[in-house]
Amino acid sequence: MKRHLPAAVVACWGLLNGVLLAVLAVYGESALVYWLWGAVVLVLQLAAVAVLLSSRAAPDHHVRYHVPDRGAGAVPAAAVGLLLVGLCFVYGRWLLAVAVPLLGVSAALAARGTAARER
Repeated sequence: MKRHLPAAVVACWGLLNGVLLAVLAVYGESALVYWLWGAVVLVLQLAAVAVLLSSRAAPDHHVRYHVPDRGAGAVPAAAVGLLLVGLCFVYGRWLLAVAVPLLGVSAALAARGTAARER
């Protein structure tokens, strides 16, 4: 199972969407919703098969990537923080309670860096 873990993750994501499709069926949605959500489940399962075939083709192909900039680890936190700031306009200012500390963490990561210093 460890060799094909990415394929299992994608397949489980597709199965979870299948369960959500069944929940929609219980509540009696329209036929268009079933077709659209079913297509999503099908695409996810096809992606899982593609990932499985890819992992079988080159199972020992693990690459360790080095981030060239020490502050690059701040980018994901900043992106989520800015997304939450944008969502404040839709859902209210309470999201700033999460966004501002996250932007502070990203600023600290950008200033200090995330990788060990090379000697």
